[in-house]
Amino acid sequence: VFDDAVPVSFLQTQEAVGGALNVSTLTVNAGANKEARIVLGDADAAFSLALMESGNFEVRHRENPAFVVTSQGDVEVYGKLKTKKNLRIGGQMNFMGVPQWLLAVHEDFNLEPVGWSNHTTSSCGNEMKKMLGGFGQFSGGETHKTYRGLPPHNQIRVKATYHFIDSWAGETAYAKLDHKVIWTDSHDQQTSKVGVQICGSPAPESKFAVPIDVVIPHMCEEGGPCSLTVHFGSTLTLPPTEQSWGVSDVQIFVR
Repeated sequence: VFDDAVPVSFLQTQEAVGGALNVSTLTVNAGANKEARIVLGDADAAFSLALMESGNFEVRHRENPAFVVTSQGDVEVYGKLKTKKNLRIGGQMNFMGVPQWLLAVHEDFNLEPVGWSNHTTSSCGNEMKKMLGGFGQFSGGETHKTYRGLPPHNQIRVKATYHFIDSWAGETAYAKLDHKVIWTDSHDQQTSKVGVQICGSPAPESKFAVPIDVVIPHMCEEGGPCSLTVHFGSTLTLPPTEQSWGVSDVQIFVR
């Protein structure tokens, strides 16, 4: 007879007391090439913890895998993944066998830009929204920056917003990655019948914000010099008080 107020363990009595088992260490070893398993609950709604012959660790419900840690350390979730707090992913994510894009860089230029060959900023229409360049800042020519220390990847995706400001007359805007042109667009304000004057000279803006979204192969291995040089520019010839451009929300994704 044991006093309910005094904790008693299985190792002291060799008997289960009160449906509880208190141990400091428990090893379940089914032997070579066999699955070791602990089952919780009855057969119809049981959960089980299993170490498979392959070395994978599984949490199962009704014999269906719900959560798996592979022998390589990868985590696989079967079913819906819900969180009430922030979810931080420190590396790349694979969904249904497809590698997902990882956001490696985001510059919104609300803080002082660092690393750009021309780092002047301005706002156009909204003082809370900054852009690199802009009215009175950028006209002909380009600005560029080299991003270093990117995660290993096989593809790279660059997104940004290009702003055509004032009296463009058929000139070309462009973007380069590692000194190669990967995006162009042109604008002729003379052909636009309707526009909205947002900033700059009296000429209205009829093509103010144009998205850039390009994907290219770009190989970078673990431990390698993972870098990318990004250029934005134009073929404008008049002063930046007559025709200008800017770029905002530069984002670099890898996978």
